[in-house]
Amino acid sequence: MNIKILLAAAGIVASLAGLYTYHNIAAANNSNKEEIAYRQEMGNLICDIKEYGQEHGKGDFFIIANGGAGLMESNEMFPEDDCDKMKAHLDGVMVESVNYGWDMAMDNPTPVEDQEIFHDLLAEAKKSGVVPLVLDYCREKPETQKSYREDRDYGYLGWVSARRDLDRLPKEAPNNNNDRACTELSQAKNYLVLLNPEAFSSKESYIASLAASNYDLLIIDAYYGDSMLTPQDVARLQYKPGGSRRLVASYMSVGEAEDYRPYWQPKWKTNPPDWMWIANGDWEGNYRVRYWSKDWQKMLMGSPQSYLDQILAAGFDGAFLDVIDVFYAFEDIANQ
Repeated sequence: MNIKILLAAAGIVASLAGLYTYHNIAAANNSNKEEIAYRQEMGNLICDIKEYGQEHGKGDFFIIANGGAGLMESNEMFPEDDCDKMKAHLDGVMVESVNYGWDMAMDNPTPVEDQEIFHDLLAEAKKSGVVPLVLDYCREKPETQKSYREDRDYGYLGWVSARRDLDRLPKEAPNNNNDRACTELSQAKNYLVLLNPEAFSSKESYIASLAASNYDLLIIDAYYGDSMLTPQDVARLQYKPGGSRRLVASYMSVGEAEDYRPYWQPKWKTNPPDWMWIANGDWEGNYRVRYWSKDWQKMLMGSPQSYLDQILAAGFDGAFLDVIDVFYAFEDIANQ
């Protein structure tokens, strides 16, 4: 298995035009007349994952929703009580390209009107105690410095990546470097996302490089090549070079199935299960799923072989849930 670039960076951008377009509960697609409240179902899944992680792993297991900004406000598709319940279960929400990296272009400033939408949604997150994380993409020093300054002024936990591939450790020390222990997400002063370890010559080189960094929060994949990271690997990463504790979260896609994961069965490409929807044309090997399906959710959690259970068994502190914003795609289809 080759770990591919896992972060669907275009997801929140592509969906931005629909942030304030809410549809009535509608059919999942033209051939399936089952009525689904897509936002509410995603909120329910987030709650289930958090509760399962706390019950079967560490009591303080945390989750971050990438692409979940659109769930920060209630609407007719996501009643206020359900929205509030989800936010009470959610520890962090990430938005990409709030300041720079717009339209998948490095150093490209995000249009002001779109920034304002992001700020409104992240303000809702902050009010509910959900940590707002921002990931920008810059190579130029002035833009990088401005991005960090903007994040600080708005109270965001920010990181600027000089690589879209998210496959390298920056050479410089973390912005807002912190030697103190970080035992919960709200304490984090900085973070790193490294989801594609192929550039490292070996697992030992990969683990050693991450362990030698001084980040408060590491967001990584649970695998190196075909092998799951061991509890010993994860425990090694949970301490900074000075000995203080930090947090380590594992990537986990809940909105798409990936054909490079252990759960994948080759026959699905010609005979897909009911929970599989359509291929993601922007990311080879990724298939959008009907995330409310019990069969899909059984693959995520509930048995020793399931995705979340393996993450918990490895000792990760939390999960980074990706492709949360797939609900926009279902709403768009339902509205046609």
